[in-house]
Amino acid sequence: MIFAGAMRERLSFYNVEEAQSASGYKSSQEQFMFSCRAGRERTSENYVVDSGELFHSNELTFRLRQRNIKETDMVQYNGDKYRITSIDKYPMQNEMVIKIEKVNE
Repeated sequence: MIFAGAMRERLSFYNVEEAQSASGYKSSQEQFMFSCRAGRERTSENYVVDSGELFHSNELTFRLRQRNIKETDMVQYNGDKYRITSIDKYPMQNEMVIKIEKVNE
């Protein structure tokens, strides 16, 4: 169960839609869906070596009330953009846990 006092972080969710112009150029557009409060759980860091190059992955975990969120949506947290890596829903408790990973731009 998540308590209102534990939800200190603000997350903004954006729906990503692809649009195609008359010339055939495809572009993705982000449409604001909603923003809500969430409780930050834990951080997991992974270091992966691929072809002699070191990659650092930093996943943030948040617990929030049940919402209509898809894994293709984008999240804005503290001014940075993140993509959703996993969604775990707990319908009996009316809450969900999402893991997000920072998008390199």
